[in-house]
Amino acid sequence: MSEKTIEITVSPEGATNIKTTGFTGGSCRDATRDLERALGVTGNESLQPEFYAQAQSGEQIRQGN
Repeated sequence: MSEKTIEITVSPEGATNIKTTGFTGGSCRDATRDLERALGVTGNESLQPEFYAQAQSGEQIRQGN
């Protein structure tokens, strides 16, 4: 399992950027929701390939004929 990190950058002009790594699917949005509210972050969202990955649960589902 990869390490989950949240990186917050604030420019000298006051613009904020939140970048997450190690999250899969929408879990990154859940992890940053409160931070975004507190910082007043609204604007563009750039989704990384990990967003579209399925979270691994350790379960395997087999479908038979």
